[in-house]
Amino acid sequence: MDQEREFREPPPRGIAGHWRQLALPALGIVALMSFLVMARPPSDLYLWRVIFQFGHIPLFGFAALLMLRIVRVLRAGAAPESLNFLIALLATAILSLVSEAAQVVQPGRSVNIGDALNNLTGALCFIGIAAASRPGLWRTLGRDGLMAARLVLIGASLALALSAIPLLTMAWSYAMRQAALPVVADLAASWQQPFLSVGRAEAIPVPRPEGWPAETAGPVVRLTFLDAPWPGFTVREPYPDWSGYEALRFRVWSALESPVEIVLRVDDTHRGRSHADRFNSSFIVLPGMNDFSVPLETVARGPRERTLDLADISQFVLFSRRPEEPFELYFSRVWLE
Repeated sequence: MDQEREFREPPPRGIAGHWRQLALPALGIVALMSFLVMARPPSDLYLWRVIFQFGHIPLFGFAALLMLRIVRVLRAGAAPESLNFLIALLATAILSLVSEAAQVVQPGRSVNIGDALNNLTGALCFIGIAAASRPGLWRTLGRDGLMAARLVLIGASLALALSAIPLLTMAWSYAMRQAALPVVADLAASWQQPFLSVGRAEAIPVPRPEGWPAETAGPVVRLTFLDAPWPGFTVREPYPDWSGYEALRFRVWSALESPVEIVLRVDDTHRGRSHADRFNSSFIVLPGMNDFSVPLETVARGPRERTLDLADISQFVLFSRRPEEPFELYFSRVWLE
């Protein structure tokens, strides 16, 4: 007996056949990459730099999980399942390289090796945790499969925890900056380093020279001013509110045989680019100990056309103009009183 068989069209394959399942994770990846391209830190504060650098880890971690979803849909249960994780990881790594390379054509941005490493760290850790949560992936290892999954989970979690160290360091540095008041800079202190920038000079912690006041404990910094334009150091993001104090003080020790000139510059967050829109003052450093005190009222009157905001100080700089030859001076703390 002839039996008419019902003709059934085979289910569609590839992207066209799964577009509904692919749309959501694909849009998620597009949204994450759009945020990466468009987002900018609100300012150049140390806080925002660290947060945005760390943010690459969860961003590419979630991108890797979305990529894993796409790979699973496209492979439609094909064995081995472990290949899904490898393909997703490689695809996310390529996405990371493309995103970093694309920054070359963006104004004000450039390729950052640290960001690229954070991208890969996030992808690897999130994929590792996802793989460790699927017992079926480890059955081929027999009795050792469960132990292997646990080790992967521990390793990925530990890597994420270590990646958060810059956040903890940042929080500690800000807390120590607060606790150090009325000291606004301690050049030899470890908490100061994220806020300290040395340009065209060399800073080395050394023991206190003879004649340095005994009440100042700890090492000092020997600063070598090189024979280049504007050598010195910049303290960024000192504690910003100086309005409750009367003077800015600092000590300088000189082992030189003749006087040298240094310049103090103080900026607030409202500064313009012109020399006349900030406080600038020269000081003559004599051989031996020099104790300088600058009235904050004088600092406030530094800008030519306005009053400098003592409640919102952004940075101060100590530098030499254009020394004819290198010279050394010793610095320690800068404080308010």
